[in-house]
Amino acid sequence: MTDDPVLPPDDEAPDDTAPETLDAAPAAPLEELPDPALEEPLEPEPVPAAVAVTGALPAAASRPAAPARPDLAARTEPLYRECRGYRFRLDPPDLARLRELPGSRGKSDSEIGEAFFDGQAERLATAIADDVPSPSEIRVVVDPYSRQAFLALETTIRGIVSF
Repeated sequence: MTDDPVLPPDDEAPDDTAPETLDAAPAAPLEELPDPALEEPLEPEPVPAAVAVTGALPAAASRPAAPARPDLAARTEPLYRECRGYRFRLDPPDLARLRELPGSRGKSDSEIGEAFFDGQAERLATAIADDVPSPSEIRVVVDPYSRQAFLALETTIRGIVSF
């Protein structure tokens, strides 16, 4: 006979009846990992942009397109208007004060300032014509609550116009 070890046939299971040692801790049960095929995707499914109903127009198609919105950001530079040799200046804080006037909702500071100058430039020039030589730069300080414009040459008020 040969001294080669004898292996059990493939169909026989190994003997699991070996005695356990006292020093070995019992094996902890393994946690089952979830099957990735059964998990829900992390990203939600996209929602359709519009759903058409037979016989009816989508809600967006029944409304007219909204007009383009004006740039309502606060203006950071003064607004100027030349009239009769005077250069009138509305600084950004004064343009912001004009927003308090009726009819200025939804308009930009530039639009409000231009509308103010369109209606008041001649009156502003007339108010200071006898007192201030032209050409001069005049700062227009607005008080929307009393509806007055104060006309300042450097640091001196030279005229007041109610509007």
